[in-house]
Amino acid sequence: MTQQTFTRDRQPTGLPATMPVGSATGSATGPSTGDSTGAGHRDRRVARLSWRSVGPDLAYLTSGFILSLFSFVLLLTLFVLGVSTAVLWIGLPILGFALLTASWFARENRELLRRWGDPVAEPVHRWSSRRRVLSMLLDTQGWRELLHGTLITLPLRIFTFVVPVSWLAAGLGGVTWFIWGVFLPRDDYNGVAWLLVHGAGLDLGSNRYLAEAGTMFVSGVILLLLAPVVTRLCALADASVARILIGGHWSAARDGSDR
Repeated sequence: MTQQTFTRDRQPTGLPATMPVGSATGSATGPSTGDSTGAGHRDRRVARLSWRSVGPDLAYLTSGFILSLFSFVLLLTLFVLGVSTAVLWIGLPILGFALLTASWFARENRELLRRWGDPVAEPVHRWSSRRRVLSMLLDTQGWRELLHGTLITLPLRIFTFVVPVSWLAAGLGGVTWFIWGVFLPRDDYNGVAWLLVHGAGLDLGSNRYLAEAGTMFVSGVILLLLAPVVTRLCALADASVARILIGGHWSAARDGSDR
């Protein structure tokens, strides 16, 4: 078996000229896919829409909501401090540090997307080692990540987190109303029983509890049946915004225009 030797440009000389370098190492390290989203999550997919998908969707939304709380407070503080002291030149390094921190939060958000099953390509930052602060301030990807971590994620994720949680809570509360509703005063029955009594003028008497329990149960079942759809729509809305602002398609488009 011929021993392979490598030249300075690391091309295998013991192989035919037409054989790509990746084929020589493909059996040992696996084929090169060029996928920047990570091999560990390549086989993971978003769960099929069902009741089983509610858990992963809620886990993604909850983790993103908690992450956005930290990113909003920290990034907004650094940005305001950097802008207010920019006239003293000390604000420029602070702004650069804010962009660096925003890049870290963006990387964590991309990791959440991968764990959820919707991997996004890593962007390329054009940061120079010589003029690092200036190159960071001129990098548009960093500003998009800062925008995502301050003004976008918190308002969006307050909505995408509160809506599915409230939806599930209302569904579970309606299904179990016949258990805890018996302890409520009859004046607090504000559902169909209230409409029948005050709207139609009917005297339900002791049947008021049964009418309220029945309508609450049906309403709760409907809400629970629609919970996977609502949770998935909120997760898709969050993931779509993240893909636009912190994904790598901007870098790919920029590199294509530079060629």
